[in-house]
Amino acid sequence: MIAPNIREYLNNVAIKLDNVGHGQRGPILDEAQAFLGYSRQTIYRLLKQVCGWSSERKARTDKGKMTVSSESLLALATMSRESVRDNGKQTMFTTTARGILEQNGHEINVSNATLNRLMRQRKLNVKAQQVANPVQSLRALYPNHVHEIDPSLCLIYYMKNKQHIMRERDFYKNKLKNYAKVKYKVWRYTLYDRASGMIIPWYVEAAGENQHSLFQFLMFAWGKQDGRLFHGVPKLLYWDKGSANTSSAIKNLLDHLEVKYLEHEAGNARAKGGVENANNIIETQFESRLKFQPVSSIDELNHAAMNWAEAYNANRLPGQDTRLRRIGLSEPVSRQSLWQHITAEQLRTLPSIEVCQALMASREQERQVKADLTISFKHPQADSSLIYSLKGLDGIAVKDKVSVRSLVYGDCAIQIEVPRYDGEALIYRVEPDRNFDKFGQRLDAPVIGEEYKSKGNTEIEQAAKAMDQVAYPNMTEDEIKKAKQKQVAPFGGQLNTLSYLDDINHPAYFEQKGNEIETPEHLKPATTTLTLTAALMRITSSIGRRLTTDENKWLSVRYQDGVPEDSLDSLIRTFTTPVAIGDGTTGFRSVK
Repeated sequence: MIAPNIREYLNNVAIKLDNVGHGQRGPILDEAQAFLGYSRQTIYRLLKQVCGWSSERKARTDKGKMTVSSESLLALATMSRESVRDNGKQTMFTTTARGILEQNGHEINVSNATLNRLMRQRKLNVKAQQVANPVQSLRALYPNHVHEIDPSLCLIYYMKNKQHIMRERDFYKNKLKNYAKVKYKVWRYTLYDRASGMIIPWYVEAAGENQHSLFQFLMFAWGKQDGRLFHGVPKLLYWDKGSANTSSAIKNLLDHLEVKYLEHEAGNARAKGGVENANNIIETQFESRLKFQPVSSIDELNHAAMNWAEAYNANRLPGQDTRLRRIGLSEPVSRQSLWQHITAEQLRTLPSIEVCQALMASREQERQVKADLTISFKHPQADSSLIYSLKGLDGIAVKDKVSVRSLVYGDCAIQIEVPRYDGEALIYRVEPDRNFDKFGQRLDAPVIGEEYKSKGNTEIEQAAKAMDQVAYPNMTEDEIKKAKQKQVAPFGGQLNTLSYLDDINHPAYFEQKGNEIETPEHLKPATTTLTLTAALMRITSSIGRRLTTDENKWLSVRYQDGVPEDSLDSLIRTFTTPVAIGDGTTGFRSVK
């Protein structure tokens, strides 16, 4: 177990290493070697195991080359961009913006040309900002790897069990009251599988987007449905920043299902262009049919939508070629055919709706790491608590507190989260240790009387052995063990820990008389008071000299009513050690 102070020191080393370039790490590591007494290889290993630090993290290429702060540079670029009119004309340039910022506390020590160059390098200049964001092609690794979802308000609505379609002449900005009349609007939720192009529509009647509708949609889209081939839970979900999407309950469910979720920026529909195109296909090729053959309820609408989607994805619509066409495909192919390339390992089936509802309400739990680097946890799929071994996981030590979340897939798997040195989190997926016999004993433990298995020498054990050799030099492990049992003094008893205290030279001071607490007369101990003359004779006899004029004067003023006998020893000690006075004579120092 790494000592807390050593762990804190290693965390500081990791932060220092992050803040310098690769060529500047040597002095930091040399200092750590000298302080800890470890090899550089051992320090690298401890930084990884204890702190979660990796040497692969690179510093910025421009680090140390700027003499203007990123904050000031960003402020200058923002002022230039905000000065651009709607017609594209820029009205404020670097010279003006710089002067204003310097008057507002920003320190800028580079030329205007350098400022312009830095902004160009970082794409902060107005010209770069005016260029439209380029479209980046994205890909998924396999079917059900990435799903895109998007909720949209439909033009369809139902009133008195009758289908209506919003017409532009009745629903526009000057007739918003007509929207208010439609209390429950129809929302279309669309799923798009990035790899295969599969399209899954689903409709719900609601006042607006909400997490309940989103949950129902995910259960429908990912669950097995009669008459539909597509099903399964993705590894990554791509969505917008709708209020329902950001609900904690839905995110909690996704965490338990091990679904990573990504959000695109508001207004950046191209980021999930697949589902946007799917919405257009649904509107033009399915919803366009509803005008000619209306349906009377949401249930009928969803039934018709699933029939259409299954036929569209399989290229089974009469008179239509709905195969997917991509540049990388040698020939068009149906979306359903592409989806069937999914393997058994990639197809993660959705648990029951009841289990998913329970997972939404489930919360993370905290566990403390035991001395054998294990934790116990009661998984919802297990009958009792299970043991999970955390040995070998970087950044985890005995007595650490880790966050635990149960996972759906795997053998009662859990997710472990532990803070890293820089505030980030290390996340691990762990399955229980089931290596036990029928008596509950570890199968890899040595059998008593038959074999002996010693644990591998960890860093902690190696350090302990090295310290034992220092404390008990030239002894074997058995001899060291016996020496400890007999309480033999470490270092051969040659380490001076007490004797040197006698040799400490303390300064001599007169003892200052304090204010005594008033004590009732009947409780005061009986004391003898000597006359000043008697006390003077006792003192001079003990110190072997006569008192100086100053010493006589001080004693007479301090004890004009006589000297208590119990103060005599203190006075003798005081006068025994005279101190030098500026005129070359000796005297005394009184501390007040």
